[in-house]
Parts: sequence; structure tokens; C-alpha cells
Amino acid sequence: MRFLMHFEHKTQLRRYTAVILAFLFLPLPVGSIDSTGTRNVNSGKNFPNGESQLVNNLKAGKAQTIVTYGTSLTSGGAWVQQLGQALEARWPGKAKVINSGAGGMWSTWGVENLDTRVLAKKPDTLFIEFGINDAYLDYKTTVISARDNLENMIQRVQATKPDTEIVLMTMNPPVGNHLKARPDIKKYYEMYRQVAKVQGLKLIDHAVHWERVLEHNTNVFHRYVPDGIHPNAEGCGDITTSTLLNCLGVPPIDAPGKIKVLMVGGRGSHDWSGFYDILDPLLEKTGDFVIDLTLEIDSLRAPYISNYDVVLFYGPGGDFTNPAQEKGLHDFVKKGGGLAGIHATDAFKKSDVFWRLLGGRFTTHRGGEFTIRIMDKGHPVTAHFDDFRIHDETYQNEYHPKFKLHSLFRMDRGQEQQSMGWIQNYGKGRVFNTTLGHDGKAWKNEEFQQIVRRGLYWAAGREPK
Repeated sequence: MRFLMHFEHKTQLRRYTAVILAFLFLPLPVGSIDSTGTRNVNSGKNFPNGESQLVNNLKAGKAQTIVTYGTSLTSGGAWVQQLGQALEARWPGKAKVINSGAGGMWSTWGVENLDTRVLAKKPDTLFIEFGINDAYLDYKTTVISARDNLENMIQRVQATKPDTEIVLMTMNPPVGNHLKARPDIKKYYEMYRQVAKVQGLKLIDHAVHWERVLEHNTNVFHRYVPDGIHPNAEGCGDITTSTLLNCLGVPPIDAPGKIKVLMVGGRGSHDWSGFYDILDPLLEKTGDFVIDLTLEIDSLRAPYISNYDVVLFYGPGGDFTNPAQEKGLHDFVKKGGGLAGIHATDAFKKSDVFWRLLGGRFTTHRGGEFTIRIMDKGHPVTAHFDDFRIHDETYQNEYHPKFKLHSLFRMDRGQEQQSMGWIQNYGKGRVFNTTLGHDGKAWKNEEFQQIVRRGLYWAAGREPK
């Protein structure tokens, strides 16, 4: 699978399932404390979302010891192994990841075992998560007690090794009987946010991603968390690990000559995960693409976005939460980056910048089967296509006042003749957009797949194949 960890393919990640355990686009930047970013008081340096002391030190060639400390979500969580693999792939031999978590444990145990499981390891970076078991009713640990325990651990780490980067994490919500045993879980996760803010520590707020997947993509959530509390390898990869790596600022693996695509998923009620499952192998077959999946809006910030050649948005929903995200995307395209929208004109509807970049904004739709008429057979994206049939939604759009439509193909059904695919040049960049792609019926259409593939080539400034 190719999320931000850069596994070779999603099917490869699934081979790990027996051994390891992973938007509706989120309106909250997961790794941020506020709009100015997070601050690590131990190092005295500011690390906004997408940067970290860990990555800065690895880039400088400094060997790093990373300790993960928490519950079974850590001790048995695939994200720990995936994090180690990601760091090893980029900085061989420089990052040592020690899993000091323990199943069934909570912050009282964390305080009692801190010396041997954490301090003795002399961590350069420490990840802490005990919220999910502090909330367990049988442990009788109040939010106040849990906070005292967390602050005790933080204080002792800082006193022993002041330059340790401490990262607090909320994790996925439990469901079913696991939630009944933890009815106040949200209060414990909120406590982690408050402590991170007060103490100036980096927070990676996985819970907000997981909660929105649960709310809007319930089937996906249960596929990722089959027992109701422990994410499997696929779930860790798609949600936890990809968020973690992005918040830390771990760059993609260098892939000379390949088109690096960042797919921004995780928003709205559409099945972004299912679309990714179709797109990933489709692009891999070409041998020309590397595709990463992120749920992080902050992936659009500079300089992180510059690691990619094309940014791809799928599906509706979402709002920018910080001007740096919107500006990062705008400047990326204007300076020569590629942008692709797939069924995405109903996204970021509060943003004039996104509307201008994509060209159109959703107004209404119908659905069913209809004919697609090729309007520009001379353009590289559609040069080899004849008209075709597809079952899909029929988006209608309002075009931005500054956008000039260059339609590649339109629908043809009675009075419905609107464009369903267009391109534009924006500054030095290229934008390809199609309103097709609602669900699996459309994704599996061969012509749709070819148009998306060729559109991505073109957006990247390459000759479509």
C-alpha cells in the first residue's frame, strides 16, 4: 500500500495483517495546538504541524531513539512497526523504535513503570497514549487522576532528559461494549488536548479522524476496527500511521522519475477508501506513479506539499482550517504543481481559492446511466477516446467568474448536457477535473479509469499513457 509510509502496495500491507494491526475532510488540523502550530518547550523550538524535532534530527544525520508508551493500542498496534519501517526506509540505521506499551494498562501503571520502560531507554522522542484505558470504568481513574498521572510522567521525563520531544496522542474511539465500558472517553481525550496546549507539547489527535470516519463511513470504520477497539493493519496504515507521519513531517521516499501523487481523503460521506483501493493498483501498473494517501489538511501546507507533483482530491466536504493550507495549495499549483479533482466540486465550498482552482462548484445532481460525449478529441487526455456509457451521478456546477471552461467531455441525456470533465492552466500549473466518480459502479468503468489515469499524467506535465 502507498500511504505516507510508502509500502509498495496496499495488498502488500495486508500481508502483515496476521502479524500487525491503522474525511468528510477534517475541519481540524490533527497535529496542531492552535493556528500557529505546536511548541515543544523541551527544545525551545517551534514545530508547526508537519515538522518535528525527530525528523529535523534525522535529517541532520543524528541517530534517534523513539519510545512508544501506552496501552494495547501501542503494544499491539501496527502503527509502531509501520513507523519504524517508514523511518528505516528514509534514514537507514538512524532510528531505533522501542515499543514500551503494555496491553490492559493505564496511566497509573505508566507512572509506576516509567523508570524502567521509558527513562532507562533515554528517548529522543516519546509518544504517550493512555486515555483509552484511563477511561475504563473498572480502573476507577478519574479525568483529574489521569491528568495528574500524565503530568507526572511528563515532568519526570523533562527532569531526566530535558531535550526529549514528548508527543501526546489521542487514539481511536471504542465502539459497542468497549464504549459502554468507557462512556466518558471523549473527556479523557479532551484532557490530552488541554495538557498538550498548556505544556506546549506536540499533539497528534488521531481521535478526530477516527470519529468522523465512524460518523460518516461506518462500514469503513468497522472494517478497520473489527473488534471495536483495536485497529487492524489496514486501519492503522490508512488513519493512524499516515496521520502520524504527516504530523511529524516525515517526507515521502525519493522516487526519481516517478510522478508523486498525494491523495487527500477522509472527508464527506463518499467512500474515499474504496476509491483509493481502485486507484492505487491502477496507477501502480503503469510503473510511473507513487501515490500516497493522507487525511491531513495540513499536508497542503508549504513546504510539505512541494514533495509532490500532483495533489488529488476525491469526493465532497471539508473546510480549510488555516490560511496556510489554502495558500499552500494555491501557491503549489501557481508555481507549477498539478491538481486533480475527482467528483470533488462539492468540496471546500467556503473557499473561493478552491473554487477558482478547480473551476466549478457543485449546485445539484441527478444520477443513473447516461452517455459521455467526447468534446475535445485533440487533447492528450481524451485523444484516444470514443463516446461511452457510464452509471454515475450527474453533477451540475456553477463556474467561477474568472474560470474559462475548456470542456473535454460532457454528458448527453435529454436536457442534461453539462460538462463532466475539463482542464485549465493556472499560473505554471495544470488542473484536471472530472465530476464523474460517485461510487464503485463508476470507478470500475474502464473508460473512467483511463480518463483519470491520463488526467493525472497531464496534470503532472507528462504525456498521457
